[in-house]
Amino acid sequence: MLFLGNQEITSSYARAKFVSSFTDFFALIYHIMIQVFFLQLKVMPMFYYNIISVIIFVILLIAIYRAKSFVALFFVAYVEVICHQVLAEYFMGSETCFHYFILMMGLLPFLVFEKKFAIATIISIISSVIFIVLESINFSPRYVVSSSIVNTLKYLNMAITIIVIVFMVGIFTIIVYKIEDNLEAKNLSLEKEIKMASVIQQSFFKQDVSKIKNYDLAFYSKPMAGVSGDLYDFFRTGDNLDGLGIFDVSGHGISSGLVTMLVKNIIHQEFYTKDKMDLWEILNNINGRVIQEKGDIENYLTGILIKTNKDNIEVAIAGHPRPIFYHHRTGICEYLQMKKESVGAIGIPGFPVYYTSQVYNFEDGDELFIYSDGLIDTMNERKEDFGKDRLLNLIYRVCEMPTKMQMIEIEKQIAMFQGRAPQKDDLTFMILKK
Repeated sequence: MLFLGNQEITSSYARAKFVSSFTDFFALIYHIMIQVFFLQLKVMPMFYYNIISVIIFVILLIAIYRAKSFVALFFVAYVEVICHQVLAEYFMGSETCFHYFILMMGLLPFLVFEKKFAIATIISIISSVIFIVLESINFSPRYVVSSSIVNTLKYLNMAITIIVIVFMVGIFTIIVYKIEDNLEAKNLSLEKEIKMASVIQQSFFKQDVSKIKNYDLAFYSKPMAGVSGDLYDFFRTGDNLDGLGIFDVSGHGISSGLVTMLVKNIIHQEFYTKDKMDLWEILNNINGRVIQEKGDIENYLTGILIKTNKDNIEVAIAGHPRPIFYHHRTGICEYLQMKKESVGAIGIPGFPVYYTSQVYNFEDGDELFIYSDGLIDTMNERKEDFGKDRLLNLIYRVCEMPTKMQMIEIEKQIAMFQGRAPQKDDLTFMILKK
């Protein structure tokens, strides 16, 4: 909200109305005074012209309070001012500097034309051209006037022009400061909302996996901007682990975070209500429900779903980076090999998908490392991606450690690689060790 004197300016329309009223009233007073001045000097053509000018500005002042737009009213005043200044200098000489008012009028549209800045720019250019032309023309006075009066008119016209320009610059300055204050207040409010949404999301996803039997688990998640578009989940019955998964919702911020909370329930319900199905069938059902329940929301997601059994794991991938599998017995650390690749992400209406799932032996000491693409897409200050090769070498170096120590070391190495470069995506990974 902007205050100028007793006027309250809450919108571009109100601001335009205030500036129009102020300048029109000022112009009316000026024309009345200059009319008396021309009468005393017996410059009768300008005296009669100013009668018309006074009538025009009285009508404009009345019209301002009923107008829905001030563009047409400004053009009337604009034409009057140009005619007035050209005639005044024609009769009284260029030394009187009446043409300075034309330069002033070139700035007014930016305050009077409600967001019609293209038209305002054209008017400003036209005014500048007319000012330059009149500045280069030397009109000789048609009426004999003393040099003191000419100088008085000259400095008076220049002073009035400067005062009005300073007034307009002052309004611009106030507007800019108020916009900055409003933006700062909105940013603070938005930051609070994001922090609250982040706390709610973290509470929604938080799980204690320290007491799960037969597996050593660790997970890490770092959102790019408060609320994460990455979804991780553990499926369990008591202390027994039934499965786990990572899903990455497209986009960033609050909208993606809200989608994660929607699809978490869908994934959880489908995993348990269809527990006798293969994972590829469960992914098909998840895809159908996500499309139906998210409606017109454009976000889609990729992901990995894993089902744990006594001696093996079943893995299904939907458009997501393949996990890393460490075989403890052979010492081989590699990206998971799939006999058939799945095709398609989750939640894109009208897009055909083909999901596959595969069962792998999972023995004591074996490890599965799953992650969102924010990890391999992490970029350093030299614009280099962390990439799959670095990730594979890193997992190979730490895979014999307990999972919590692995998590700490991986986080450390990612941070060292990234340096001062900004985080470009949500970053999540999970470690499942038998």
